[in-house]
Amino acid sequence: MDLELKRVFLIATHNQQLADYLARKINEHISDATVFTARDGMDAQFKIDNAPPHVLLVDGDLPKLDGYSLAHKLITNEKYPDISVIIMSGIPDKEEFVDEVVTGKVQFLTDPTDEVRLNQTIARSLNRLSDMKNHGYRVLFFVTGDVLFKEGEMGQSAYILKSGEMKATKKMNDHNIIIGKILEGEFVGEMAHINHEPRFATITAVRDCELIEIPFGTLDTVLFTKPSWAKALVMTLSKRLRNAFRN
Repeated sequence: MDLELKRVFLIATHNQQLADYLARKINEHISDATVFTARDGMDAQFKIDNAPPHVLLVDGDLPKLDGYSLAHKLITNEKYPDISVIIMSGIPDKEEFVDEVVTGKVQFLTDPTDEVRLNQTIARSLNRLSDMKNHGYRVLFFVTGDVLFKEGEMGQSAYILKSGEMKATKKMNDHNIIIGKILEGEFVGEMAHINHEPRFATITAVRDCELIEIPFGTLDTVLFTKPSWAKALVMTLSKRLRNAFRN
């Protein structure tokens, strides 16, 4: 499964209204998402065996095969190393999936209608999958209000904003002043690599964002192999230069 081409979700719940809501929210926030549904655990298992999803959202009390049992089967089966599981239930009284919760392979979502929390769990699931890839870069997901990096930090990566919008703020006289916006297709964080200096500003997601993170150690190689990304970097630097002269 190539995370750059598609993101496959399976929603396993007997509540059709909830399934419709979750499918709608996933498509609103995640580009290129493919969403399947299952009404019970056996149906979910059949669909996973035939077309493994990237993310499984499953009711804890799913009929025929409950969400906990289905998660156990996926975790212990070497066929499914990439699937992230979001169990829609309260956190169980006894400790379950301790190691998997730490790594983000399993998460608990107590209220799936909480859109903010839903977006956060989905973003963590997809970021975990991206961490497992080894392309010299990775795809990251941020929800509104998430901070990409802070002013004064030392940088280790540059980013391309694939979708969404971010803002750059700088502290002046004890106030955070907006000094610019980062729009789709633009680079952000590249100056720390070019100038070898700490981050000039704090970058925050204005709305849900999808970014491509390129570590400084692989930046030159990746740009050489992807001319369209190199062009995006040149266009970003040109825009910054124009804005500097205007100010």
